[in-house]
Amino acid sequence: MKANGHNAEIIQYVTKHPGCYMSDIRRDTAIKKGAIASALTELTRVKTLRREGFEKRYRYFVVRPEDRPVVAPKRIPKQPNRDTANPLNNLFNQCLASVRGGRASA
Repeated sequence: MKANGHNAEIIQYVTKHPGCYMSDIRRDTAIKKGAIASALTELTRVKTLRREGFEKRYRYFVVRPEDRPVVAPKRIPKQPNRDTANPLNNLFNQCLASVRGGRASA
């Protein structure tokens, strides 16, 4: 279910009705229940909305831009240099040579 088209409508509704429940949004809009649930989860995850409550009875509030946490962009992990050999290769090759040569490994 793709809820991206409904995000703006849901944010606008929550702005006008702070503290509303999902059932209120469902009752007053023409958006399906699954799309609302998906959009609310996504908007809460990206810190556009804040939810309060417990056990599937959450009230939703819009997070003011100044209250949003500053999130740094995701860092891409450094890729190993493919031009150099793995440092463990030398150790592995020494152990393999000693086993194949019939010598006991140290």
